[in-house]
Amino acid sequence: MGSRKSKIITQSSELTAKQIAEISRQTNLINTEVLRQHSAFLEQYPNGLITRKEFYENLDEIWPEGRIDKFASYFFAFLDQDQSGTIDFEEFMRITHKLDSNDINEHIFLELLFDVFDRNHDGYLEKSDLKPLIESIYDLSGLPEDKRHGEYASHAQVKYLFKKLDKNRDKRLSKQEFLDQVNWMNDERIGRFLFSYYEMNN
Repeated sequence: MGSRKSKIITQSSELTAKQIAEISRQTNLINTEVLRQHSAFLEQYPNGLITRKEFYENLDEIWPEGRIDKFASYFFAFLDQDQSGTIDFEEFMRITHKLDSNDINEHIFLELLFDVFDRNHDGYLEKSDLKPLIESIYDLSGLPEDKRHGEYASHAQVKYLFKKLDKNRDKRLSKQEFLDQVNWMNDERIGRFLFSYYEMNN
């Protein structure tokens, strides 16, 4: 209880020089841009924290036709590094600065998906990681439950992805294997679901 109260006080105040330097290092943004984004963040979240409810509502605006709960749960856990149940500005900037970039592309979305579902942060996706990833993508794209059978069943898609992407046959996917865009070019089996959001917003 005490630590969370401390966090609220800290995040409601100005960023320290150390915090600005660390965010700049992680995001490659200049100090003035970090400060600008922090000011905008505080305008939207005056206490300096994003609650789980607010986070889900934000994603619901991005995917109004889809179901965001599963993806939002994994995404929130990925950003909430200190497991406080809220997201502060430093946590928020880990990945979201890339999503605001004018240079956003398929590679950034693939990297985001990999990082969010690499739950033990070992740089690999196991079969147990891919199933919720695929189910989340189906939910976001609005694919009805009655269409998720046969080759589109989640377990069938996991098998398909491993056959397609696991080049060294070690029964796990490295980040390099997952991000190789050659593997996703003209992929109608799962790629069209992965990039539905990107295509919709470009």
